[in-house]
Amino acid sequence: MQNPPGHAVCLRPSPPMSGHCEMATIPILSARSCHHAPARTLAVAALALSLCAAPALAPRAAAHPGDLDRYGGHFSDKSGEYHYHRPRATMNKRKKEFLTWVERGRTGEIRGKVVKIERPDAVWVHIPYRPAYQDLHRVLTSANRNAKDQLVKVWFLHASPEASANLGKKYNQWFRKKVSYELGQKLIGKDVVVQFRIVQKGQRVYAMIFMGKENINLWLVLNGWSYYLLNQGENPIEEKFVRAEDLARKRKVGLWRRAR
Repeated sequence: MQNPPGHAVCLRPSPPMSGHCEMATIPILSARSCHHAPARTLAVAALALSLCAAPALAPRAAAHPGDLDRYGGHFSDKSGEYHYHRPRATMNKRKKEFLTWVERGRTGEIRGKVVKIERPDAVWVHIPYRPAYQDLHRVLTSANRNAKDQLVKVWFLHASPEASANLGKKYNQWFRKKVSYELGQKLIGKDVVVQFRIVQKGQRVYAMIFMGKENINLWLVLNGWSYYLLNQGENPIEEKFVRAEDLARKRKVGLWRRAR
């Protein structure tokens, strides 16, 4: 096919799903003729050029089909792994709202919500921002990095109702259920700050858990739901735990009701 005089040929895409291109002609304007060309002719030329450029941009738009979630990523249908498409600078800035490392891989702070309690020694905390959740699990275990529930099991530091209950099998079973119930009443659905340390053996997260300004670990000892454990490393507020245990003993609450 011959081009009309003063025109060039461009391939432009046909309507979607047609699988072929159509021919489009573009008026060729010299530098001299641009000064005398009607405005309408210039507009038509600009539109035609934009249509020619469209196919070059199409592969970029189709590179990641499917909708992205609120974190800027999606789960792969093939591997089940989670992939990000949002700029890393944006993710890192937001990630610090939910996970802050004091010493990377060892200590830090999590901000999330308690959603489940299965035993009195630990709570399940939901981290609402996936990049923060996955960053933590790079240290813990890669097996749970792609879990959709984004839950982290947090063990109480310097307190253990399970280790404290040693007054017979029947009483111990009742006591553990009782403490789990009391913890659930106090914490389920509540936002917490978790000041944690990662214990390499077992890759567990041990922490002081705060609901507002209240230290829940200290609350366990103060109400006789746990003795103060001395074998879990340095405790900068040890004096408070010692006083809390003394007060629980004097008031004869929790474990101290049957302690001799």
